[in-house]
Amino acid sequence: MTQKEKMITRGQLFCFMVQAQIGVGILSLPFKLNEAAQGGGALSVLIAGIITQLFIILLWVLLKNFPGLNLFSICLKLGGPIIGRILIIAYIGYFILLGSNIMFSAVEVLQRWMLQSTPRWAILALFSIMTIYLAREKLTVLARFFTLATVLFVPLILFVSYGLTQAHLEFMLPLLENGFWNIMKGVQDSTISMYGFEMMLIVYPLSEGTNKQRLISISLASGFVTLLYVFVVSTCLMVFNSEQIKMIPEPVIYLVKSLNFYIVDRADILFLPIWAVTLVCSIVSYCYAASIGLSVLFSRKSHKRFTPFVKIISFMIALAPVTPAGAHLFDTVTTYAAYVFIAGFSMVLLMLSLFMKRKSGGSA
Repeated sequence: MTQKEKMITRGQLFCFMVQAQIGVGILSLPFKLNEAAQGGGALSVLIAGIITQLFIILLWVLLKNFPGLNLFSICLKLGGPIIGRILIIAYIGYFILLGSNIMFSAVEVLQRWMLQSTPRWAILALFSIMTIYLAREKLTVLARFFTLATVLFVPLILFVSYGLTQAHLEFMLPLLENGFWNIMKGVQDSTISMYGFEMMLIVYPLSEGTNKQRLISISLASGFVTLLYVFVVSTCLMVFNSEQIKMIPEPVIYLVKSLNFYIVDRADILFLPIWAVTLVCSIVSYCYAASIGLSVLFSRKSHKRFTPFVKIISFMIALAPVTPAGAHLFDTVTTYAAYVFIAGFSMVLLMLSLFMKRKSGGSA
């Protein structure tokens, strides 16, 4: 197979990034934003989208300085064989942790709305089996599946759009009711829900196009996710008033469930399986990234043999929290880990790359 055949197209890159970013957070985001920003929740999402775009540009600069290299190869390039491998192990742990958190959150949602009597380990096992089957494949296979799964956004958006028939714009007004500071507090929850854009550190070198073209594809994907989140949050805030949303942890599902489609009694039973496919894509992307990291760490050409190992660890981590306090701790650790690895280590790698580039330019 030639190198060109291994590359994914710009359209597939767009779909891959969209699927990697959209996860469980979109279901509960209106509930979280209502607590902080109330009617200004949509503004929080827009600001979070701008912040995400800034981080995408910074990561793009890092990747542009090392043509053809992914995150793990860059770690070895900048940190050397010892520090570089320590960084790779840390990033592998981060990707496994985030993948486990997504699985855990998904199981909690499914048990609340559909599978109340199903043991958690059984649902986790189903997610793990699906993930292993996909994540062991090449990126081109994943990209084709993610592209096909993107079609499912059409019924998801239609389900939510039907809620506009019951919308009341005055529920959102005034937008600055809680003040600009509280809107900025809501930015944190919005940004957390948009994690997944760091997957560009893995797939960027294996995508077609110039650096500018690939940046445009990733930026458009982030923009699509931001607008989708704005639409979902705004719809929920217009359908439910502030006091109602306080009692609904997943307003998006409740919105779909409350709609009357005449021929369908519970539309949420259709909505959740469709949403679960998108969720599987997000889990697969993190499993794939961790497996690629292990293949680089042990100098292997294929990541397939490491995928089952990654999923066993993810399964055990997602199975560990058994109390609400444990679940909250798990979610908190994941949040701070994202801060450290996206806003911390990645920016350190960027500064080191710029320093090395300036030093090599000065020497010349």
